[in-house]
Amino acid sequence: MAARALLFTTLSSLLIAQAPAPAPATPKRPWSDKASLSFVSVGGNAQSQSFGFANEYKYTWDDATFAFNAGGVRVNTTTFNRSASGPDLNNVTVVQTETTATTAASYYANLRYDHNITDRLHWFGAAAWDRNVPSGIDSRTIGTGGLSYQWIKEDRTKFRTDLGLGYTKITPVLRTPGFQDSFGTWSFGAAFEKKFLAASSFTSNLTLTDSLKDSQDYLGVWQNALTVAMSPHLALQVGYTLTYKNKPASIGVDVVQAPVATPPVILGQVPVLLKKTDTMFTTSLVVTF
Repeated sequence: MAARALLFTTLSSLLIAQAPAPAPATPKRPWSDKASLSFVSVGGNAQSQSFGFANEYKYTWDDATFAFNAGGVRVNTTTFNRSASGPDLNNVTVVQTETTATTAASYYANLRYDHNITDRLHWFGAAAWDRNVPSGIDSRTIGTGGLSYQWIKEDRTKFRTDLGLGYTKITPVLRTPGFQDSFGTWSFGAAFEKKFLAASSFTSNLTLTDSLKDSQDYLGVWQNALTVAMSPHLALQVGYTLTYKNKPASIGVDVVQAPVATPPVILGQVPVLLKKTDTMFTTSLVVTF
């Protein structure tokens, strides 16, 4: 009996020794990157081209996170002006001229660094730059620092709010009397992310920035995106952004002397106040690295 037990123990030890060792777990990559691209072209009797791009990069440490994102949208539209002249309807000469202009163009770049104070409370520093000439902004730079609290921190649901102080510098397309191009700011932000199905997600980010010089000079940006995965690395994304500026910028409009001469005589420009609200709807192909 003792011999059988000894033989069984010896065989078991040999089998265990010869069994392949389990493969080591693949370490989680500390960085992620997502690039999106959209392009629409219309030709023929109407001509228009729109191009959009965006990139989101994130690097995560045990106690900190760095994020950088940049993107832009540009729309070029060609208009046709036709005129006809002649001595009678049977002898007509048609003249067509084409004019191509940029009807929408906006670009942005943002970076942010978060460092843990506790598991849910962080301090952060952020910088943002944007350019939107049709909205009267040639360049706008915002620097912010403050505190962030993670109210929901789950694998598939995240929600945080931010409160910070900063500084804003603006270069307008047209400088009007009384325009404030630099001022201190306070800001409030909220960010929500919900993952569903295998790799699809919905994100919603709200940022409110107000001037410390003039409480009526506030800016609100609300960004939403629905991303539906087609494969582990490809997805379709639908986005909607609403921007509200309570004191919008102005653009200059040429004043033509009346009666109109040939060629027209331009007397100068007058400022025209732009709308407070801008919206943007995008559809994009997203590549995840």
